[in-house]
Amino acid sequence: MINNPLRVWLHACFFALAFCLASLPSLAQENSERESAMARLLQANVPVESQARSERDRATRAGFAEVLVRLSGHTETLEREGVAGALRNANDYVIQFSYRSEQGQRYLQVSFNEERTLGLLQQAQASIWSARRPELMVWIAQATNSGLEFVGQDTDPEFVAALSEQGTKRGLVLNTPLLDLTDRMVLSANDVWGRFEAPVLEANRRYPANGAVMVRLIPSVTATPLVEEGMLQTESMAVEASPMPSRAEWTVVIGEFRSSGEVSAPTESELAVALANQITEQVAREYAVSFAQSANQYVDIRILNVDSLQKVVAVEQLLQDLGPVLKVTMVRYHQGTSEFSLYVAGGAERVAQALELERRLQRIQDPWSMRETDILEYRWLR
Repeated sequence: MINNPLRVWLHACFFALAFCLASLPSLAQENSERESAMARLLQANVPVESQARSERDRATRAGFAEVLVRLSGHTETLEREGVAGALRNANDYVIQFSYRSEQGQRYLQVSFNEERTLGLLQQAQASIWSARRPELMVWIAQATNSGLEFVGQDTDPEFVAALSEQGTKRGLVLNTPLLDLTDRMVLSANDVWGRFEAPVLEANRRYPANGAVMVRLIPSVTATPLVEEGMLQTESMAVEASPMPSRAEWTVVIGEFRSSGEVSAPTESELAVALANQITEQVAREYAVSFAQSANQYVDIRILNVDSLQKVVAVEQLLQDLGPVLKVTMVRYHQGTSEFSLYVAGGAERVAQALELERRLQRIQDPWSMRETDILEYRWLR
């Protein structure tokens, strides 16, 4: 007959094994989603004229340049030492390629090696932007002769499509709202134009987004005074509009992060592309990790409500996937609370900023606490 302590130990082992087996599908799904997000960042689709070797080499170089900009968040990455040489030998970084056709246009679809590509960026001391990125809802108001109006998929599909497509190309999700009755009940075009954060963020809560962008579209014109019998019409100040490049003023809000800018372009589609590029560059400056400017250090983090092996594994994987984190070490576990030591590029502020995008964790801050601590503290919500 098995003695009681041994029986308890065997039962514990059995249940632990059963729990691990039950956790495998969900853990596999999380890993698959993470790998898919990175795979999308490492893939490029480049239009080609033919399947000739020379044309494929050209498209591969163009695709690799696109991927390097997407992974770093900045176009200036292509000017860094060592990157130009790598672009000339872009085929060395390819893991697979294929051709596809869409609406009469042939494309080269090419994927690049993650380890080698990230190694190139780190060696060039460029920034690296992890696959965990903010998803933004873009609220657009336009000045018209009849006043301020919302701009969306129904009113200006060309502009919205160009904005979304360029955001995807740069690796940043830029969606536009439905602008239906539900949205208009809590928000007006005047709110967006005036950059009133409270109503915009309230409307934004309806969507699965981490932040919001408020955009003013301003059609620029040159005012030409009309002259009648040699006299300037000063009373009505009638003007004749001469078409000029359109302009967009924007403000992005992600948690505590705020940034604004202005961009202009000669056509509507070019303005949308320029807007997406500028927003992406600013967000990347905040969230991408520059290995040229960041000193590595250790940061301690405590996670509460981690009451199962599945949660421990999920938390550790989440921390490992954060852009600033180079290494994760679990140092303590007691009654559902896990503590980790993170070796990071940057500091605790970078880690906290990256975790603002994560819906599975909630920051714990006690404004009444008299005890100073350097430990970041969060609660696991799943």
